[in-house]
Amino acid sequence: MAFCKYCGKELDKDGNCTCEASMGKSVPSREHIKADKSPEGGAKKALIIICVVLVLAIIVALALFIYSGVNAYKKPIKDMVKGANKGDTQRIISAMYTDDEVSELKVRAKDKGLDWDSYISDNDKTIDTIRKSKNIRGMKVDVVAKEKLDGSNLEKVEEYYKNSFGEEVKKAYRVEVNLRVKYKDGGGEIKNNGWMTVAKIKDGGWVYCPEGSDTFEELKDLTMLL
Repeated sequence: MAFCKYCGKELDKDGNCTCEASMGKSVPSREHIKADKSPEGGAKKALIIICVVLVLAIIVALALFIYSGVNAYKKPIKDMVKGANKGDTQRIISAMYTDDEVSELKVRAKDKGLDWDSYISDNDKTIDTIRKSKNIRGMKVDVVAKEKLDGSNLEKVEEYYKNSFGEEVKKAYRVEVNLRVKYKDGGGEIKNNGWMTVAKIKDGGWVYCPEGSDTFEELKDLTMLL
């Protein structure tokens, strides 16, 4: 019994096979078959890579969202310092004042005969003037610890916003900060440690609260509005 060397079928009584290779017809080579299949395999590989990249992007975005939410209480303090360094009154206002307080500031500016843009611009210039007069190169702040306020300490913060602006406080922290002030012309650096209060306003964000906060003279001078 004999078999075809091409397809493996049993040969007929004359020793022939009816397969195409045995009859002299060409068949696709193995290399040719692989070449035909490669585009499909490449597309699948590209799709897998795209899916992996998308998943990683979602994970990173989610991690950043969680991190920013957990550390949102630091933002008012950092924005205060950034505003003082750059002469940016708008940043200072967003860090220190609620919406109702901002409305009062606008009324104050109007009473002085200033439109809001002029008020902001004038205050920016005042910050720069004070910083130059004190020879301040810049300030940097680090938040090193926090404690959640409760009991009578929280009640004081709640009363401050309720009585002054009719605002409701969701929660508040007392945070320990390290403020470093650098001076020009070899004036060196001064380090100040103290505590500040930040409050989360209902239907609003975190703001700096003067109630229960230590006074940092350099920061106070540069964030005091006209």
